[in-house]
Amino acid sequence: MTDTNLQKYDGVAMLLHWVTAVLMIVMIFFGEDLMGEGEEAGEAAGAAVSTFLPSIHVSIGVTILVLTVLRLLWRVMNPPPPYPATMKPWEVTVSKVTHLLFYVLMIGLPLTGWLAFPEFLRETPAMSGVTVFGLFPLPVAPAFGEFGGEVHEIGSNAAMVLVILHVLAALKHQFIDHDTILRRMSPH
Repeated sequence: MTDTNLQKYDGVAMLLHWVTAVLMIVMIFFGEDLMGEGEEAGEAAGAAVSTFLPSIHVSIGVTILVLTVLRLLWRVMNPPPPYPATMKPWEVTVSKVTHLLFYVLMIGLPLTGWLAFPEFLRETPAMSGVTVFGLFPLPVAPAFGEFGGEVHEIGSNAAMVLVILHVLAALKHQFIDHDTILRRMSPH
C-alpha cells in the first residue's frame, strides 16, 4: 500500500459512502414529495397507481438502512484513515460527532419511517399496497400514533442540515484549508 492509500478510504468504503450519500440526498430533499405524490395519485387514480412513489420511498429507506449496517461493519474491519495533521482538535471532534450523527440518522430515519407507517395507513388506507422493492409488502410496524412520524420529520430536517454542513465543511477544507480531507473519499 502506498502512502497515499494509507490516507484514503478504500474502494468499498468510498462506494458505500457515495451510494448512501446520493440516496440520502434524494430522500431528504424529495422523500416527502414521493409520499405526497402517492397520496395525490391515490386520490385521483386508485390504489395501484398511488403506491408506486411511496414504494420507491420505502425501498430507498430500506436500502439506506442496509448500506449503513454494511458501512458500519466495514468500518469496524477497516478503520478510516487518519485525519490530516493540520486539522485543529475541535475540527476533528466536530467531524467525529457529525459522522456519529449521520450513522444515527441513517439507521434511525428508516426505522422511524417504518414506525410512522401505521398512522400513515390509518390516514391514507390506499397506501396499504406499498411494497419493498416491489417484492413484498412493508412489514407491519407497532403503532405509535403520530410519534413515529414526528420523530421521522425531525430526523429528516436534522439530516438536511447535517448534509448541508457536511458539504460546506468539505468545501472549506478543499478550497480554504487546502488539506487532504476531500481526497480521502475521492477515487482519484
